[in-house]
Amino acid sequence: MVTDDHRPKVLIIDNKEEILAKVQPGLSEDYAIFQAHNGTAAIDISLKEDISIVLLDLELDSPSANNGNTGLCTLEQIIQRNPLAKVIATYGISERQNVIRALEKGAFDVFALPINLDELKIVLHRACHRLEIEQEALQVHCPENRLPFQRMIGSSAVMKAVFSTIDKIAETDVPVFILGESGTGKELVANAIHSKSTRRNGPFVPINCRAIPEALLASELFGNEKGAFTGAVAHRRGKIDYAQGGTLFLDEIGDLAPTLQVKILRFLQEKIIERVGGREAIPVDCRVIAATHRNMAEAIEETRFRPDLYFRLAVVKIVLPPLRQREDDVVQIAHHLLQSFSMELKKPIKKLSIDAIEAIRRHSWPGNVRELQNRIKCALVLADGSFIGPADLELEPSSGPFSGWTLRQATEELQREIVTKKLHDSNGNISRAARALGISRPTLYDLMSRHGLDYRTI
Repeated sequence: MVTDDHRPKVLIIDNKEEILAKVQPGLSEDYAIFQAHNGTAAIDISLKEDISIVLLDLELDSPSANNGNTGLCTLEQIIQRNPLAKVIATYGISERQNVIRALEKGAFDVFALPINLDELKIVLHRACHRLEIEQEALQVHCPENRLPFQRMIGSSAVMKAVFSTIDKIAETDVPVFILGESGTGKELVANAIHSKSTRRNGPFVPINCRAIPEALLASELFGNEKGAFTGAVAHRRGKIDYAQGGTLFLDEIGDLAPTLQVKILRFLQEKIIERVGGREAIPVDCRVIAATHRNMAEAIEETRFRPDLYFRLAVVKIVLPPLRQREDDVVQIAHHLLQSFSMELKKPIKKLSIDAIEAIRRHSWPGNVRELQNRIKCALVLADGSFIGPADLELEPSSGPFSGWTLRQATEELQREIVTKKLHDSNGNISRAARALGISRPTLYDLMSRHGLDYRTI
């Protein structure tokens, strides 16, 4: 959202010529300025010029503003069309009651009139910086920057190792054993291996060995002949037969009954099956991928799982890390889920509040990605406003440095931190720090005096 001369684009939405006359000259050196006098024009310009930094006058909300869109309505429409947009809402005395509503609808910041250009430049600089960070974060999981595993998202070191293993083994026919807690995405990994393999044009046949009663599982796996047991009124093919030429995925195989373990072992050794109640040997050519959340070392030691079957299945092992060990992947996945569920449910895109992101990072996620999916979908349906907070996700709120502060207190503290850092980075050089902050030397002295800062002690 920058012009050819690398200046960020800023859209000013205001129907007061005196405001435009003051603000545009003061910002045009650092920003490419676009103007709109009403909401309708603003929406058109923001979409046409791809503008994500907006200065919006909330007094468009007043009856005297003769256009089809109010200030708050325009704010909401901009955020809906561009969830990353940073809208700075300006307000006068008559619009104080709408300040909180503007923040709830997704405004990046609010700015009281009359406008102080030096302070406005600081806010615009912060908005541009935040926009860059969020755009970079989105690039991590956009399709062209992600390994081609379709629905798999992650940039942490542990997941890059998983992706690398998939790349190495996909085109071979070796059996694969996927280990990981429930909800970590074991079927996604199996599907990724299949989609990158030479069998990609064949079927991918999953079966959950824990979800089907033992009495029925043999028939599900191997098929049955007519009259093989009570209720077997017709000849029936099994899942293994259906996987001919493709991939068979045996999920939760750690729960497989001992009698069926013997039959699976024979199938792996001889590549043939017999239907329940039949004697015909049916050859099957398929790749086998198995998965479980069980501790297989314990299962083998306790004789609940055959070691010969395990070693047949685990030629290659992939261990999927739980979500709590995947660094910042959880935030990337949460943003992705918000977008995909919004389209699925036909709901306006909401954004995660800063407190919600911190709560997501702190939560241990015992249910892993499946738990995250459920919480995100529920919050998207039930949350009011444009932001999802910790309470909407049923997570503990942050107890960070801004918890419980008013907007003014938080803004003052953030301003103090920014000024202190720039003074430190410039080794106390006032002129250099002022240039870095985009303000004048007198304004910097005023800010230092307000916050009790002495450049000689920083």
